[in-house]
Amino acid sequence: MKGTFKALLLAASTFAQTLPTLPKPETQSVSFNSSFKFSATQLELGQLWPELAENLETVLNYDRSQLANGGPSQDDFYKLSNSTAPTTPGQILRVQRVTDPKVWNIPAKTALSRFIYTTTTANGTLIPASAYILWPWTARRVGTEASDKAPVVLWSHGTSGFYADGSPSAHRSLFYGNIMPFTLAQAGYVVVATDYAGLGVQTSWDGSLVSAQYQNRVSQAFDSLYALRAARQIFPDKITDKYVNVGHSQGGAAAWGVSEVLAENADNHFDDLECDYLGSIIFAPGINSLFAAPQVFAPWIGKDLHLLYPDFKLSDWLSPLGMDRTELLTQIQGGQFVSELLFLANATEIVNPAWNESWYASTYTQFTNPGNRPYKAPMILFQGTEDQGGRSFNNSLSAFESTCKNHHSGSFEFVSLPGVAHFPSMDSTRQQWLQWIEDRFNQKPVGSQSCIKSTIKSFLPADSYQEFSTSFPQWAGAANEYFELVAGGF
Repeated sequence: MKGTFKALLLAASTFAQTLPTLPKPETQSVSFNSSFKFSATQLELGQLWPELAENLETVLNYDRSQLANGGPSQDDFYKLSNSTAPTTPGQILRVQRVTDPKVWNIPAKTALSRFIYTTTTANGTLIPASAYILWPWTARRVGTEASDKAPVVLWSHGTSGFYADGSPSAHRSLFYGNIMPFTLAQAGYVVVATDYAGLGVQTSWDGSLVSAQYQNRVSQAFDSLYALRAARQIFPDKITDKYVNVGHSQGGAAAWGVSEVLAENADNHFDDLECDYLGSIIFAPGINSLFAAPQVFAPWIGKDLHLLYPDFKLSDWLSPLGMDRTELLTQIQGGQFVSELLFLANATEIVNPAWNESWYASTYTQFTNPGNRPYKAPMILFQGTEDQGGRSFNNSLSAFESTCKNHHSGSFEFVSLPGVAHFPSMDSTRQQWLQWIEDRFNQKPVGSQSCIKSTIKSFLPADSYQEFSTSFPQWAGAANEYFELVAGGF
């Protein structure tokens, strides 16, 4: 026994000597790595009182702290030098085949690529945009033939911002984190995702400003499709031609727009992408948002609407205070939640009382609202009944019904989610949409070629569940924070 005990001690001592030298564990800082403060001029411009200014600074500094490498305003990857202008959409301008993931908070054993490519606005102007690709450790095997390529999901994100730093490719957790891109990659899919033009790259090859055409489903459908074409050129031996199209909220309208662009394809610009399309999953698409909440959507859309309609004046939609706060938002490059605080703090004073009498208010809906057009089937739409107090549910259902009545183009399923709000439409149905994607790649026929409605009810009573996620992936990549990432063991 004594000899055995000595042998164990010796083995333990030897094992300890082979361990790496670990840094001393230290408390992770809970402060932001951004220290923005409003100037006196900005406080006056926005008519900000101390509490509102402090709240805005808190959110803005949090947002900036989530940006990898300081975000596009500091990351040279997003900056194009003056060069010969490209001539075609889908052209590759810059590629980072392997993006160093250390300052991103992506899951272990996933990998990241970034690229800049050309796309077009809704009216055909050629502009640059940025995108990312999230790679799985192992590719999901789909179909009956062995392949070294990984299946592709084309992902369109919801509202992340309106300026360069609003790009999901620069967000440490790619903005949606576990809700969508991480889940897809860990299930074995390659995620190809545009930032949308105006997010990420904000200066074109000729030095001109690239502005975001917010909630323009046509231009953002182009952004997605041209990103996919560029990704195929960069990694022809790594990704399949076949793909499933997915989007949420603003991206839900964009993903629906992808199916409409492919269905129309009158100019044959997308023949290569139309033939490899397997279907679309749409979550809580943005429909009639401008009229539902003009206090925030009128500034978001209106600030760059003159690029589509040169005669448009922002004063047609906004009050003097609304215009000043929009200018302040541009100065600070604020994201969605900064802007909501900024505009909703004086909600009744932001819009011009006659804003909805403007010709542009009704006309722009042809670019924002999907539906009531031919579409490329199959499609499935998940919509919670509690989204925006039920307004979004009614809007989505109406768009679905008018589309099926006037432009039935094949299988289209509307899935009601009782008791579910905006983002939880994805969390609550994860097993269903993952199965739907797998079925499309495995060429399994959809249940019906008609338009159908279904409902997914909760297993327990709806009020038993956590309503919203209350946590978010937090980057902890410094050496002395190893203990927060490795919960015991070697």
